[in-house]
Amino acid sequence: MTTNNSRLKVGYMTYLNSEVFYRKLPIGSCDLVAMSPRTMAEAVERGRLAAGPLPTAAVIRLGAQVRSLGNLGVASDGAAMSVLLFSHVPVDQLCGKRIAITSHTVTSVQLLRVLFADLWRVSCHRFVETTDGHDAVLWIGDHALTRRDSSEYKYRYDLGDAWKNLTGLPFVFAKWVVGTEIPKLEADRFEQKLIQATSDGLHSIDEIIEARTIRHMSDSDIAEYVQNFTYFLGSEERAGEREFERRLNSLPEWRQQKPGLELGIDEPT
Repeated sequence: MTTNNSRLKVGYMTYLNSEVFYRKLPIGSCDLVAMSPRTMAEAVERGRLAAGPLPTAAVIRLGAQVRSLGNLGVASDGAAMSVLLFSHVPVDQLCGKRIAITSHTVTSVQLLRVLFADLWRVSCHRFVETTDGHDAVLWIGDHALTRRDSSEYKYRYDLGDAWKNLTGLPFVFAKWVVGTEIPKLEADRFEQKLIQATSDGLHSIDEIIEARTIRHMSDSDIAEYVQNFTYFLGSEERAGEREFERRLNSLPEWRQQKPGLELGIDEPT
């Protein structure tokens, strides 16, 4: 999608770990629209948004409707620090329990399903909304960062770390893609600007720290967190993507319903 002034309409992921993409993006290079991961994926699917850092599970589902931009994304080789399952009981005791999931998530809940099936052997659980009573809850992004030191839950599990323990591979949480209906020349121009902006953004951590504040995080915490991620995806990240797709495809198909509806029981595998 382009706007009336012919600029691409691009998703703006407001999470701290995506700031490197936008900090040095030239003014006027596109029209940014702030969206949650889930909303962004739906907007690209419906042609209301040209491009953005989409959740990996959505990229897999969209298939030939999108193409990669510059091999850019958000990946962690181990702990992600902001994709966290908080629980009142040990994770292997969550069979049959109620698991709350944030409405923002697309990929992280699918990663949780894979980990439940292949690592923790958890089945017959019910996914509910975060406002419902629950035994464990999945938070992502800045919402997870502000809660990671909470004493409300006895146990905390980092899904990036769990994936690394299961597979030995990095996990790709999001990938920059553009809709294939966007003219290639137009998409290529934006891609070059995005690549340069990301490279420059990685050298602008001090600016990111100055611009962003996260409750309970010091300047050094923010720097460590941003630098923990890989933004230019290489062969190891692509191997992690393929492994995630393989494991996800082995599970029964399941998609999160709209907020306000009970999410249902995940099928045992």
